[in-house]
Amino acid sequence: MHLNYVQTGDYIKMNKFSENPREVILETAKEIALAQGLYDINIRAVAKKCGISIGTVYNSFASKNDLLMAIIEDFWSNAFCDFDYCSCTDKSIYKKLDLLYQNLFVYLNRFIENWLEQLSLLKASEKNFGKQKENEVFIKIHRVIIRLLNEEESISPDTWTESFTKEKLAEFIFSNMLAMLRKREYDISFFMEALGRMLGNCRK
Repeated sequence: MHLNYVQTGDYIKMNKFSENPREVILETAKEIALAQGLYDINIRAVAKKCGISIGTVYNSFASKNDLLMAIIEDFWSNAFCDFDYCSCTDKSIYKKLDLLYQNLFVYLNRFIENWLEQLSLLKASEKNFGKQKENEVFIKIHRVIIRLLNEEESISPDTWTESFTKEKLAEFIFSNMLAMLRKREYDISFFMEALGRMLGNCRK
C-alpha cells in the first residue's frame, strides 16, 4: 500500500492513517532508522514524528522491542527483494551477480551507518531474531546462486570436483559479497574477474 505523506514541521500527517496504523508507524520508524540509525529508535520519537500519541503506537507495537523486531524483519525482506529479479535476467551469471551486488550496495548505502554492524551489536534477544531472519535470507540466496551455477552454460561440467563443488562456491561467492558490502566497496570488477578465471571463463 502506498501512503501519501503531508509534512508539517517535525510532524508527518498520513492520509488514511486509520486504515493501517501499524504500517504507517513502521514506515515512520524506518525513516528514523534511515536518518539516524537503529539506536535512535524509541516509541516517543516515533509517536512525535507521526503526530500521534504514545499510546497509539503501543496499540500496534507492545514495546520498543516489538517495533525493532518489525524493523529488522522489514530490513532483511527489502534488502534482498530484487534478488529473484536479478537472477532471472538473460545475462551471464557474472552480470547477474554484479547486478545483485549493486542493488544491495545502493540499498545498504542509504543508511548512515552499516546496518550489518548495527545488527551485530543489538541485545541478545534482538540479535538472535535478526540472526534468524538473516539466516533465512542467506539460505535462500545460497540456493539461488547454486541454481545460477547450474544454469550457466559457459561453465564446463569438468569444472566441478569432490572438493570444488557448486555448494561451496556459492558459499564463497556470497561470503565475499558480504565482506565487500561491509567495506562499502562499490567496484567489484576484480572479484568478478577472479571468479571468471576460477571457472575457466572470461566475463561476458
